[in-house]
Amino acid sequence: MALSLDYECVFFVDIESDNYAMFAFGGNHKNLELSETSNFWADSRVNLETFVYEDDKAWFAENIATKENLVASVQNGNTFRGKYRIFANGTPVWYSMKVVRGQGKQRDYLIIGVTNIDKQERESLALKQKASKSELYGQIVMALAERYDALYMVDLETNHYVQYKSERVFCELSIALEGDDFFNQLKKDALSVIYKDDIPLLTAALERSVLLKELDDHGVFTFTYRLNSPDGPLFVKMVAVYSDKKHIVISVTNIDSQIRREQKIREEASIAYEKARRDGLTGIKNKTAYGEFEAKLNKQIQSGENVKFAIALCDVNGLKTVNDTLGHIAGDEYIRSASRLVCQTFAHSPVFRIGGDEFVAILCGSDFENRERLEKKFTEAVKENVDQHKVVVACGISVFDKEHDKDVSSVFERADALMYKNKMRMKNEHDEIIGTIIQSIGAKVTN
Repeated sequence: MALSLDYECVFFVDIESDNYAMFAFGGNHKNLELSETSNFWADSRVNLETFVYEDDKAWFAENIATKENLVASVQNGNTFRGKYRIFANGTPVWYSMKVVRGQGKQRDYLIIGVTNIDKQERESLALKQKASKSELYGQIVMALAERYDALYMVDLETNHYVQYKSERVFCELSIALEGDDFFNQLKKDALSVIYKDDIPLLTAALERSVLLKELDDHGVFTFTYRLNSPDGPLFVKMVAVYSDKKHIVISVTNIDSQIRREQKIREEASIAYEKARRDGLTGIKNKTAYGEFEAKLNKQIQSGENVKFAIALCDVNGLKTVNDTLGHIAGDEYIRSASRLVCQTFAHSPVFRIGGDEFVAILCGSDFENRERLEKKFTEAVKENVDQHKVVVACGISVFDKEHDKDVSSVFERADALMYKNKMRMKNEHDEIIGTIIQSIGAKVTN
């Protein structure tokens, strides 16, 4: 009975005769009865092939089923211990075996105790795997730390965290290297570490529930923000991912130079874009920009939007004469004067120079609503210019008619016809004045 508390099965083996007796106390041996056979080792070899788990057969054959080896292992008062698995109901079950040598009055014998250790062994294996996994995570994290400026491993069950850092740390964060409340600690440290304008966004994004939902929905969370540094705000990028369902890894990388470089590229690209759409002489939008604006309007017309606009087409009178008489420097000044007149009149509409002496204003908004008043204002300004020997510009305005016009070019053609009509009238009326204007411009250029 005392043995039954420690062992599921006990064997007594006569070393000289190889006979044995087996006592089964329960478990997978509970149905076995006291047995006496002629050869323990022969039965062991049979059981080896029938019950022992495949991966453990070699060990069992060498250490248990071979008499010489087992007997030698318990010489001089030594104890033999080993573990192996046998199949029970199709499932491998762990057992431990303890063997000692006993001495009787006439012969020596082996006492072999067998214990079911399946539960303990599986728990131990699980702990080892967990420890190994944690060690692996640590190795991975340390390797990743070489690529990042700061790295955190957060335990989601406890909120405990560990911070890893590489040698390239850009900013000495005040957050502790290890702690028990990552999310609340982050909120506290944000007040001094994070750039003030980014604190509300970052703290909201790193609410535990918000972060985990983002990870569940998308598998990764990224956020760009700024840290305080002696040289001003420093751009960094945070990336959070699950390492498993119980841990997240959060990396922080200095991307300040990259962001600054991208900003510079965007600024330069924007400048180049604008420059490609600006007239070098007048500074207003050019023919390329007009083509893009026209395409945008056409798309709105074709989609059935209720667009309202008018086109004012303006042409400079006498430019060729000015160029031929006074040269292109004077002609350039003449064009700039015409540009100012058109822009000042249609001040709330985009104005384009689409040719050497042609300008287009696309009247919209308040300019469209007041187009008749503005046309009258433009005509009066030209008359004043005639009297003052300044630039003379012909203009024609046409309104988009959604019932008849399929695109912008239809409106443009009508405006062009009206402009040409006004140009011819003005030419006939004021031909003699061009000479006076030339004299006035020539004097300005000379001075």
